[in-house]
Parts: sequence; structure tokens; C-alpha cells
Amino acid sequence: MVRTIRLLVVLLAFGITFAHDMWLESERFILRKPGQEILIRNGNGTIYQKSENAVTPDRIAKLTVLDPSGEMLGIETKTVAEPWLEMPFTPQAEGNYWIGLATKPRNLRMSGEDFTEYLKHDGIPKILKEREVKGISNREEVEQYSKYVKAYFQVGDVQSGNHAKPLGLEIEIIPLKNPYEVAAGNKLPIQVLFRGKPLSGLTLHAGSSTAPGSSVSTDTDQDGKAEIELTVAGKWYVRGIHLSQVDLEDHSYESYWATLTFEVKP
Repeated sequence: MVRTIRLLVVLLAFGITFAHDMWLESERFILRKPGQEILIRNGNGTIYQKSENAVTPDRIAKLTVLDPSGEMLGIETKTVAEPWLEMPFTPQAEGNYWIGLATKPRNLRMSGEDFTEYLKHDGIPKILKEREVKGISNREEVEQYSKYVKAYFQVGDVQSGNHAKPLGLEIEIIPLKNPYEVAAGNKLPIQVLFRGKPLSGLTLHAGSSTAPGSSVSTDTDQDGKAEIELTVAGKWYVRGIHLSQVDLEDHSYESYWATLTFEVKP
């Protein structure tokens, strides 16, 4: 059964914040015609509210553009302009464009208390409960994390049909309908893939730039699917963190962060 989520206010007092997220954004997700430069910004902090620091180019494992014809392109210019990484791109044809970016894995050591706070604040309830049941909530952990972010753009009036095309990232949030065909007040079906296969039971969070500090949550179903009710126009995000315990010499958890950004028409 596909899950549906509605936009509701979530107060910070309830323990849900979104620090440390990574995302792609631009002043415009919708361009009237090709030939106009898009300045794509990679932020690291709180989505659509505040970027705290730039991801430097040496941390990028993959940066790619999928154009309307299905060709994979690169972005050569990457400039650190704290607290953003800026990447100019000029689409040459009408249609839809995917921009995807992946970071290299990094290890982070945290005390048991800090790890628990991270699970609460970034909305990972299943691991939080699992640690409570195992009695390891106070145990120090080393997490290996990597982040995978995508943005979807509309240029002109042509729909390309590439909305459900994966970019080959470790984890991806896939819209099953073109977001630019879904006006505010309607539902956007999505699917989460991890290493190319549907990921069930992942807690997702979604929100809009027009209601900062607000968010909703749901879990993907057995087919990795969920539905988001796009209640308002503006820039939107969908995000999730796939976190699992491992038994390796240099880290005890692995996390894969996924974010999808796009714009919703009125």
C-alpha cells in the first residue's frame, strides 16, 4: 500500500530538525527557454533555510547532468563561495534536466549521547528504537556517511519523460510522475531505490520553502513507494537517511543520505 503524507507543522520542540542535510537548489527550477544560465548551489545545513558550509570539490565522487535526450553531461566549473558550492550550467534544449551529486564516504565518531540526539533530530526512529531495545543507546559509534542529492529542472514547455530515470547513485528518490505535471494540491508518487532496488521501510521527510521549519514524515511501503501531497506551490524537498549497523573495523554504522529537490507550480 502506498503511503500518503500531508504538509503539517512540526515544531522544533518535538525534536525534529534538519541540520546537516545536503541539497541542490537554484533561484529558478523552471526556465522559460534554453540558453539561460542556471546557477546551481549545493548547500549543507538546513534545506531552503541555511547552508552552514560548502562541500569542497575534492569531496565529490560524482557530479552529472542528464539532459532531455538522455545524454549524460558533466559540469566543469565548481566554485566554493562559502557557505555554498556553486556550479553554473546552461541548458541548450527544452525539456527536463536532472542534476545529481554524490559525496565520497567519510567517518564520524560520536558519543552515545550525540548519536542518540542525531537519530532524534534527523528523523531516524527505527535505529533509535533498535538501540534502545539492544541497550546500546550510550555506546560510542563511528558512522560512515555519504550523501546523494538530485534536482529536477524544467526548461520551456516540453516534458522529456525522464523523471523516473535513475542516475546510478547508491540511493535515489525517484518521482514516478513528472513533478512539473503535478500542480499544488495534488499528490506526487515517488519510489526510493538503494543500489538499484526498491527500499522499503525508509522514513522520508518532505517540506516546502514556503513553509520553513515545517515537515511531514512517512515510511516507504514494501515496494519502496510513497506519495506526497504537494499542498502549496514553491520549492520542495524530499529527504531520507538509510542507516544500518555494520561490524567493520573502522566504523559501526553506514548511512546513505538522499535528497530530491524540485519546484511545484501553482
